Amino acid sequence: MRAHGARWRMYFAAFLAVASLAPGIPTMTDYIADRTVAAERNGMRSSILQPNSWSDEKLTIANLGHATMLIDFFGVRVLSDPSLFDRVGFSIEPLFTIGPRRIVPAPLGPDDLSSINVILITHAHMDHLDVPSLRVLPKNAVVVACSGCAKLVGPLGYSDIRELRWGQATEIAGLKITAMGARHWGKRWPPFGGSYGFNSYVLEKNGRRMLVACDSAYTDLFGTLATTPPDIAAFSIGAYDPWIWNHANPEEVWRMFRQTDAKYIVPIHWGTFKLSNEPMDEPIRRLEAAAGAEENRIVIRDIGGVWTFPQEPETPHAMSVNLSAARGR
Repeated sequence: MRAHGARWRMYFAAFLAVASLAPGIPTMTDYIADRTVAAERNGMRSSILQPNSWSDEKLTIANLGHATMLIDFFGVRVLSDPSLFDRVGFSIEPLFTIGPRRIVPAPLGPDDLSSINVILITHAHMDHLDVPSLRVLPKNAVVVACSGCAKLVGPLGYSDIRELRWGQATEIAGLKITAMGARHWGKRWPPFGGSYGFNSYVLEKNGRRMLVACDSAYTDLFGTLATTPPDIAAFSIGAYDPWIWNHANPEEVWRMFRQTDAKYIVPIHWGTFKLSNEPMDEPIRRLEAAAGAEENRIVIRDIGGVWTFPQEPETPHAMSVNLSAARGR
């Protein structure tokens, strides 16, 4: 009986820890309104992205907010760390989720993502392994995740879940996915509960390579990729104030990106949920400043933005003009 009480005290403490992130506890009315508004927004925004029109002969990437990217990797559709609804955090399904609310609506909803082949999970934090989002995605997708995540994802109905440790690889429809490290952590219920793994991933197909980096403090680890550099690197650039020991600031991210010797950087994990103290648009502004004259290497600078890897190298001037036009400057 004493053990049972201690267990519930632990759960309640974890509940309060997550709830403390939220601006307020939502009611059932909030839940219904969130989903209704999200659906309306998704309907408007999906017409802009139109993933069904993307060519499977190209590498196309869309930023769906936070760490969620939709990637068409030469015909293999990949979704990273899906968070599709208006809140992330502690979920009591089907009633509500307690946690931060989206500042920017999700550009696509579950109905727009019915042809996903692969779901990538970098780590088990609630803003990256979001159970409500995973519950509504197609169950025939292969889930590639860090160690320990199968026990969280398996009950949702997925039959092909592949846990990778650093250095391990798997292949899906010709897309090779290799796990590598980061400087982060993996507890889902801080300060209680067990630890899960945390992975970055290198995706390879048709001679192109892409790094999907896990949330990470500054580390030289990504520099090991420079011997066979990725074409594109996606890095988290937000949540560094005060979490600098787990999340690099934009200047540090630029240094890590340069160490990979990648051509382009896709900045993610900013401007979607209020998880830290810095202003919502500060991460992208600081990254642009850190890049300086090489700012043209930053692609997809808006939530809902989409970019296709160029068939022929563009000149820095042409890329800068294209990006400026896309942002309405």
